[in-house]
Amino acid sequence: MRIAVIADSHFHAEGDEGRLQHGYPSDASFNARNRAAIAELIAAAPARVIHLGDVPHPVPGLRAHALALDEAAATYAAIEVPFQIVPGNHDVGDKPHPWAPAPSVSLEKHRVFIERWGPPWWRVDLPDLTLLGIDTPVLNSGLPLEAEQWAWLEQTLAELRGRRVFCFMHYPPFLLDPSEDEHYDNLAEPARTRLLDLLACLPVEAAFCGHVHHPFLHHHRGTAWYLLPSTAFVRPGFAELARVAPGPPETEHGRNEQGRLGWCMLHIDAQGHRVEWVRSEGREQARAWAPGLEPGLAPPPPCPLGLTLRHAWDAVEDIPADNLDPYRRKRARNDLALLAALELGVQTLRLPLSDLRFESTRQRFDTLAALGIQLVLFTAEEPDARDRALLARHRQQILALEWVAPRHRLADPPRELPVPLWVSVHPRAAVRDERRFDHFPLPGFLPEDRELDGLAPGLLPVLRVPDSVCPAQAGLALRRPGVLLVELPRAGEAQACTDDLALSHRVVAAAAAALGSPGRTVLLDGFVDHDRGYFPRHGLLDRKGDPRAAWWALRNLSRLCRPGAGLAVQEDARGRLLRIPGSPTILLPARPTAEGIDLVTGLAEGPPSLHPRVLP
Repeated sequence: MRIAVIADSHFHAEGDEGRLQHGYPSDASFNARNRAAIAELIAAAPARVIHLGDVPHPVPGLRAHALALDEAAATYAAIEVPFQIVPGNHDVGDKPHPWAPAPSVSLEKHRVFIERWGPPWWRVDLPDLTLLGIDTPVLNSGLPLEAEQWAWLEQTLAELRGRRVFCFMHYPPFLLDPSEDEHYDNLAEPARTRLLDLLACLPVEAAFCGHVHHPFLHHHRGTAWYLLPSTAFVRPGFAELARVAPGPPETEHGRNEQGRLGWCMLHIDAQGHRVEWVRSEGREQARAWAPGLEPGLAPPPPCPLGLTLRHAWDAVEDIPADNLDPYRRKRARNDLALLAALELGVQTLRLPLSDLRFESTRQRFDTLAALGIQLVLFTAEEPDARDRALLARHRQQILALEWVAPRHRLADPPRELPVPLWVSVHPRAAVRDERRFDHFPLPGFLPEDRELDGLAPGLLPVLRVPDSVCPAQAGLALRRPGVLLVELPRAGEAQACTDDLALSHRVVAAAAAALGSPGRTVLLDGFVDHDRGYFPRHGLLDRKGDPRAAWWALRNLSRLCRPGAGLAVQEDARGRLLRIPGSPTILLPARPTAEGIDLVTGLAEGPPSLHPRVLP
């Protein structure tokens, strides 16, 4: 079963009536963006499509509201599978709250919705599972519709005990924590707790919410909560989650960050479910993906590489008391790096052991475990009693503890750990000459290290692969089983490395080494840009959480290759070529070309210059 889930389309009326609603230049592109997203969604052939609300942008009561609904209906007419919508605040009015100027939910606004799209709440019974649509704007309203829905929901959930249930709604019950105060982006009490208690009684397997225009991920009382991006625009307040300024003027102060737009495909099988995040990127034309790279057809295959997350991957930030919430601050977690790793199909994350010592981060470990991700925790300290207890408590989630040891301690590693032990080496700073020395340790064995031969047989060494060394050659040079930790390119202590072509080559070379040796663990030493401090360098994501070219290259290579595939790398006048048995030529081009598959764009037989993220 594959179900496409979209949210917050915000169709405009065309012509003069629509232009009255345009506060930003990008507003004029919303309809085209939605048409392109729907075209790609239809190409993925889901069994059904579910919309999480806010179909039109003009609020109920404006003349443009009905005209925008006409535009939406014309676009959605192309969907030939069952299509259902739950109401959002732009459909039936805002949830009841006294401080907002938008019109509140009402029976009359619901009548318009029902005439267009059908019941505001619904139940679909399928073999072995049930889908529930919930009308969240009406909650806490005191309208007769609210009482009707509560009665229906309580009876329905009582009937569904023992079945797999998936829920769909507009407002998320909470943005960060179920105990948070009410704000623009959550449900108020008492409806919040009442709804969460009802869903936890089954428990519901997964719930999908719109409204926030930004992706978030939670696990709460047995339910996975997915908060979806919009296909039209980003809520600019959430640009505060990135600790950098918004992008250039065309990003409209965070509202037009196109890399964050998209939808998702829910893949359900007998073992569970997977969510495939699909970036529509604000395109106004559907993409011509190369065969095997089309989104929505299958969950991401396992990524051949693990990732090191050196930046905070669970950071909680304050959203200022401004914009749509001028009277209160709210808090949200920046999940963009984690979600980008999930899009790649990453199964191993390398984190500092200190992450295990924070209770809030440990709670996120449970989310990672539910997603099938295992952890490698690295430390230069010997674990103390508290660390050992925490390792034991989370042993099912931890692939290994990587101990970075001084050379004189290699023969005496920590004993009786509750998790497997990997060993790295912590070199002392090397004196350059009688006046200077290097402050920066580079942990990890090198193939020529004599200490490798003296390690106990049960210990896996971590081999550092400098950016000047081919990962596959390093693996061949390792004389025993071990882990490859692949450095990303660096330019110098005070010089930024921003060569995305070189970075893409490096990531592809690491993936080729992993694919050629399926039993070996290969980890990238980095993921997000290191854009300040020493050795500044690009990663696979920028500091706003948007993918760079290397992220796309790894995403596409993972879908084209399987472990054990023979990869041949060649260089010619066109740049670097990859050849995979049974596949077309794959290009990491040094210049535009019209031959083969561009690994960054995912396009076939088209010049890379058609893509906004073209490599130089």
